This record gives sequence, C-alpha cells and structure tokens, in this order.
Amino acid sequence: MVMRISSIQAFNNGVNGIGRNYADVIRTQEQISSGNRILTPADDPVASVRLLQLEQQQSVLKQYKDNLTAAKNSLTQEETTLTSTVNVLQRIRELAVQAGGGALSAEDRKSIAKELGERESELLNLMNSRNARGEYLFSGFLGKTEPFLRNPDGTYSYQGDEGQRSLQVAGSSNVAINDNGKRLFEDVSNANRVRESSGVSNAALPTPPLPATTIPAVPSADQRVFISPGLVQDNQAFNEDFRSAEPYSLVFVSGNEFRIYDGAGTDVTSEIPGGGQIEPLANGGNAINFRGMRFELDVVLQAGDNELNLDSLLADTTTPGSPGINTHSFTLQSAPTEFAVTRSSTNNSTAVVSPGGISNQTTFDSQFPTSGIVLRFINDTDYEVYAQPVGPSSPAIATGTAAGPYPSTFTVFGADFSISAPATVAGGDEFGVQPQFQEQRSILNTISRLRQALESSPTSPAGNLAIRNEVAIGLTNLDNGLGKVLEVQTEIGARLNLIDTTEIDNEDVTLVNKSVQADLRELDYAEALSRLSFQSIVLEAAQQSYVKIAGLNLFNQLR
Repeated sequence: MVMRISSIQAFNNGVNGIGRNYADVIRTQEQISSGNRILTPADDPVASVRLLQLEQQQSVLKQYKDNLTAAKNSLTQEETTLTSTVNVLQRIRELAVQAGGGALSAEDRKSIAKELGERESELLNLMNSRNARGEYLFSGFLGKTEPFLRNPDGTYSYQGDEGQRSLQVAGSSNVAINDNGKRLFEDVSNANRVRESSGVSNAALPTPPLPATTIPAVPSADQRVFISPGLVQDNQAFNEDFRSAEPYSLVFVSGNEFRIYDGAGTDVTSEIPGGGQIEPLANGGNAINFRGMRFELDVVLQAGDNELNLDSLLADTTTPGSPGINTHSFTLQSAPTEFAVTRSSTNNSTAVVSPGGISNQTTFDSQFPTSGIVLRFINDTDYEVYAQPVGPSSPAIATGTAAGPYPSTFTVFGADFSISAPATVAGGDEFGVQPQFQEQRSILNTISRLRQALESSPTSPAGNLAIRNEVAIGLTNLDNGLGKVLEVQTEIGARLNLIDTTEIDNEDVTLVNKSVQADLRELDYAEALSRLSFQSIVLEAAQQSYVKIAGLNLFNQLR
C-alpha cells in the first residue's frame, strides 16, 4: 500500500507544529513573567480547585481579622468606660462613708449631697456612653436608644433591652462585644427588702401579737425605740426562712428585752443570738441577725429619762395613753413591688394612671414582663398591652377594658391600676409602667435615695438614725453594684484574652494558607527556565525543518 502526502498537508503539519512549539514557549514566558505556574484551570485542574478553596478560606480569615479588630475596639472602649465607672462609684462610696459620721452637721451633709449629685450626673453620662459608630454601649440590641433616663420624680429607668451583641471571630467561636445596662447597673442585689411599721399599744401585746393594722402609730414625741430597715445578709435564708413566715412582730417586754413572733404567733426569739437581750445604750445600736436579715435596734432616751434604770421607763399598762419602752412594737415584712407610671408627652387627655398594688402574686410573677409594659388606649375604654421596649412591629401581648365610672380600676397580669376621676383617657394615650422589684435596685436609684436623704438633713436623734440607716443601705448596695461591674470587667478581660489568642491562631492559619497557595501556584524558576530553553531549541528546530521540508517538490528533481 502506497501513502501519498500532499504538499499542502506537509505545509499544514509544519505550520501546526511550529504553532504548538511557539505556544509552549509563550506560555512558559508568561509563567516566568507572572511567577505563577497555573495561569488557567487547564494547567492543573486539581490544584486549581484547591486554590479556589484556599482563597475562600483566606477571605473568611480576613473577615475574622476585621471582626477581631472591631470586637477589640468595642471591648477596649467598654473596659475604659467601666474603669471610669468604678472610679466614680468608689468616690461615691467614700462620700457615703463620710456622710455616716455622727458628728456631721446638717450643712456638712448638704455639702456632701452636692458633690454626690455631681457624681450622680457623671455616672449617668458614663452609663449613656456611645461607641465610635454612635451606638450606645449599654443598651443591648437597641444601639440607637438611650439606655438610662431620669424620671420626673428623680428615679431612673432603663430603656434598652437585655440583648448582647456578638461577632464571629473563628470557625466555631463568637465573642460578645457589649454588655447591657440592665445586667450591669439595674440587676444589682438590693439589701433593703423589708419594711417595718412601728406602733404602741395601751396594753401588753398578747401572744399571738395583734396585726400591724390594729397598732396605732407611735407619737414621735414618745418614741424611744427605733429599728433600722432590714439588710439582707443571706439571700437564700431570707427567701426560704424569713419570707415563709412573715409578717413578724417585734415586741419589747422590758427595758432590755424583746420578743419576736412570726405570722402565726409563734415565739421565734430563740433563733436570735442573745435570745432577745439588748444593751439599750450601746453605741451604734444593737445588731439583730434573724433568718438572713440584719437589723439595728436603738434606744434613744428623752430628757428626764434615767439611763441607769430603764425599767422605770416601762409603761403602766393599766393607764390609757401611757407610753413606755414596753409599748413599742414593730411589724417586719417584705417590701412589696412598686410601680413607676409615666405618661407619654403626646397624650391627648389629662388622665393619670395610678398603680394600685399586686392583687394576684402568682399571676404577676409568671406573666408580668420584668422589663415593664406600655398601656396603649385604642379608644376611651379599651387598651392594648405591650412589653417594653416597644418597637414598630411589637405585637400586643394582652388587651383589656377600663370603663367608667371613674376612678376606674383594671388589672393587668395580676397588678391593679386605676384611672383617676374625673378625667377620661383618649384614643392614642400611652402610659409606661415600670415595676420596681425590691430584689434589685439600680445603682443610680441607690445613689439618688442617698442624696435625697442627705439633702433632707434632719437634726433630731431619729433623723440621724434615719441617715445612718440610709447610709448603711447605700453602702451595701454600692458594694453589690461595684461587685457586679468588677465581675463584668473580669469577663471583658477574658474576652480580650480570647481575642488575642484567636488573632494569633488566625495569623498562623493565614500563614499556612498562604504557604500552601504558594506551593500550588508559584513557579519553580529553575525548572521553567530549563523548560524554556528546551522549548526554544525545539521551536528553532521545527522552524529549520519546516524550511527544508517546504523546499522539497518534484520540480526540483527535473533536469
């Protein structure tokens, strides 16, 4: 079999061969000039897929790096703000200790109250601090909402929520970048959770004692015995032991001895260290530790009293209106939850909604939002209830009716409220209701109460005792508040440490990623140069061969 190769076929084969060799040379030159081994996925499909995965990982690592920077900046600013807050609180504590001095005059206390007011405003500004993006540090998820507001009555309300923003800084690691003000400054354990009412009777109290409502108020001119508001020393004992048997009655039976009866009339005095015996003239009063509570009991003598014979101050129980130490009694029980109600400035009516107390404690505990509610009237009788904070898309959680005649009383989740007469509400009226739980008291409200007590500057012995008691409450609550802030500062330090270690880990992963990419993508110049030299020789040989082959034809053989 004879195969014939035409001239055109030989020509085309030669040109194609030169083109392929030339393309190889050009590609090698491009690789050398770019430094990359892979110019298109066809160069190495497997390596190209791996490079794509590594580039995606590199983009994620860059985002993590940006998140780490943002988180570090936010936490550093919060830490700085909390450091300033601690400094202010420590100064306020120093002022409180100074205000407790018994030798201070009314003017001295007013001077302390003035500085206390300045520190109170400084603290409010710190709690309403913003970050570099203009968002409030301590408002939770509501970064554009000012977290703390001063109410017209001098108390403070928290307007943020309980959210905590976070950023992802690694594949399975998120770091919180803020702390909400409710946790930091509102949910501070309150030591003052017990209220006491004093009274006298014209006869020795029986066992069980009379209810507090049957004991008339002690005339201030005849009162010789004073008891401080109770301070919670053991929260578990208070909740489990004290609250289970309240109210309690503390009754004096002699000039230096008292008895305590629980709500069922059982004598529980034996639980108190000392068994009810006191030193009436002890400097600083007598400490009574009872079921997780601590009270201070003071006897203040009046002109003409014989301090050497306090039993001479005992009343003649057969003589009506005869006051004495043994006619003093005190009823002790947990302070109830109170409510702060505010009217919206856009209300169309002058109606006022007033709190009436809790009528169903179980319902209140299980259903009433701890953040408070907003009552929004849709007409002059019907209202909707929203949980605070209220947003544009917040759903109503309850509805109700507050119809006349006025004053009209209505109940929301176990809490009673009334609309005062003769005003009636109008559609669109809104009222904010903030529960003031006794278990917690915000730092600002603690400072405000202490400042107001110092501004009142009583000069009587009873007034001085009231100042001492308010200072004791303030100091305990300030210590609780400082502990809460320091606890969060410790958590911030832990988060910053996490950020530092995560930055190092991410940098290590980034270096490994770049190294692997380099191994897959970058060119081996020695190999490429050798290959280029070889390809150039092949190209040159192909060109020379083509010239010789192209010159061969039958006409050259004719003579």
